[in-house]
Amino acid sequence: MVASPALKALAAGLPDRIERASSLREAVARNMIASAAAPTFRVTAQLPLESLVRAARERQQSLTLLLARACALTIVAHPLFNAAYTPDGLARRERVDIGIAVDNGDGLITPVLRDATGRSLAELAKDWSGLREKVKSRRLAPAEYSGATFYLSDLGVFFVVEAFDSIVPIGASAILSVAASRPRGAFFTLACDHRVVFGADAARFLETLRQQLEEPGKLLA
Repeated sequence: MVASPALKALAAGLPDRIERASSLREAVARNMIASAAAPTFRVTAQLPLESLVRAARERQQSLTLLLARACALTIVAHPLFNAAYTPDGLARRERVDIGIAVDNGDGLITPVLRDATGRSLAELAKDWSGLREKVKSRRLAPAEYSGATFYLSDLGVFFVVEAFDSIVPIGASAILSVAASRPRGAFFTLACDHRVVFGADAARFLETLRQQLEEPGKLLA
């Protein structure tokens, strides 16, 4: 059997052992390799988070949930971000399903918040709480982490993270990466599939998202 380039490079260094990756890490690796083939660009903006953080604390709501809700309402104004490229054309989806990246200790998984614009915040909060519990207990079913139309990755709980970007998963046109909040706001990086959206589309999306973040009352309604 011919050794892979990675194994040849390892052989040149100190002896080590090969540990088989978990099925979750293997799945993530396969998906990321396939996703990385898409032509992608990124746009970063520093957006205010103070009002949303305050509203989340006052209402005892998850900040990540409110960010997902803000993304969903922004997508209503910019529906291309709910589409996906296929060889036959763009797959247009009416329902906004937000996949939220979560670290389960063994890898990355994306529980999906279904119909993030058509249900009340109370319903979404209950759903999100249930999904997080299933992630912790590793009982999340494939149907609960598959088929998102837009993705969100929030590393804001790690204050050292000033900015980062993410790979656009297969079946979506964009993923939003949110870093830790600073006095002037947090850096939001929108990675986009260039076959579906363009730079000006991303800029308009971020402008609308800024309005959502500045008026959290609409998200809490």
